[in-house]
Amino acid sequence: ASPAPDSKHSGAPLGQFTIGSVVVTPTFRIGTFAVDTNVQYLREKRTDFLAAAGPGLDFALPFLDHWQLDIQGSSQYFYFYRTKELRRWTGAGTASLHWATTGTRASLSTGLTREFSRPSFEVDARVASKRAHVLGSIERDLGRLTLALRTSLEATKVDQGQEFRGADLAATLTTDRYRGDLDLFYHLTPLTSIVFEGGYEQTHFPNEVIRNFAQENAGAGFVTSGLLKGRVTAGVRRTHLLLGRASNTQPYLRGDLSQHLGQRFVLSERYEDDSTISAFTVNGSLPTFERRTLGVELTILITKRIDMKLKGTRESLRGNGLVQVVLDDGTTAVGKRDDLIYTAEADVGMRLGRTRTSAFVSYTTRDSYYFADFGIQGLLVGARVEYAPR
Repeated sequence: ASPAPDSKHSGAPLGQFTIGSVVVTPTFRIGTFAVDTNVQYLREKRTDFLAAAGPGLDFALPFLDHWQLDIQGSSQYFYFYRTKELRRWTGAGTASLHWATTGTRASLSTGLTREFSRPSFEVDARVASKRAHVLGSIERDLGRLTLALRTSLEATKVDQGQEFRGADLAATLTTDRYRGDLDLFYHLTPLTSIVFEGGYEQTHFPNEVIRNFAQENAGAGFVTSGLLKGRVTAGVRRTHLLLGRASNTQPYLRGDLSQHLGQRFVLSERYEDDSTISAFTVNGSLPTFERRTLGVELTILITKRIDMKLKGTRESLRGNGLVQVVLDDGTTAVGKRDDLIYTAEADVGMRLGRTRTSAFVSYTTRDSYYFADFGIQGLLVGARVEYAPR
């Protein structure tokens, strides 16, 4: 099935107002109204209409001289015309505390999210889950150097009773993740810096301890805010089991860049190279697959009111170990996961005041070299609406 819209759409601000020193920003988050010609939320494929919308509210409270408290909340309802069992509410709430003085910046945030989205291209189904997180960061300027430290704790709990192709998703996708990252920036010019990065992460599976694994990475690259805006780094990443001998060490490359090509064109490129949790890995193997994504987006300002976005993505999924899946005929197969996915999308939008209405079409193909049943060809057409009264 082609990837239908998930719950990660930004909200349109409904203006701002203040109560004392509190800045209040109501929002209304409208997802995508779409018709998917190849929906496969269940084993059979079907065409369906879906929509997502809901309210949100953001608070910003500065206090004392260097502090600010941000509180954000939102909810969305997913409506499926034919697949009634998929209708449900989702929502999220976060609270963040920020502190900044000359040369030092720190933040602490916590939040809870109720999700109903696809974990990745590996699982062709929406999965209901809850996610709680605590994030902390501190940055310190030391002359031409800037030191940045980030830590995170994230707990994801998948609802019981959800299964896909023989995998118990509550067991294989429920995780507790602990991560720390250290970045060191050396400022060559006001626009360009060299960055050295390192990170360590542990992922625990409360329901399947044998799958627990850790990951370390170290690399270097550059950050620029000139004609090329963004960050590119390369390095080495090692993934290994905590209670086993399986491990994988390999180079990685990550990049996220954008350029303004005149007043009407913006070109963006991104390359992601990550190890992602697999729902189907056989015990004793690394419970991850390698995900490499190359995406290009061109935004064209046709007039002051009309814009166009053209997107293209190439993504590969390659397992680090053997996976076990149930095929369409009900038999069980074991092998390597090796998929190649292409997605193309065109979006044309018009702004009238603070309203933007757009129509889009996207097409997705996926070839799975060892599991032909995972191949897809999906067309998605629909509209997106954002409305913000003055």
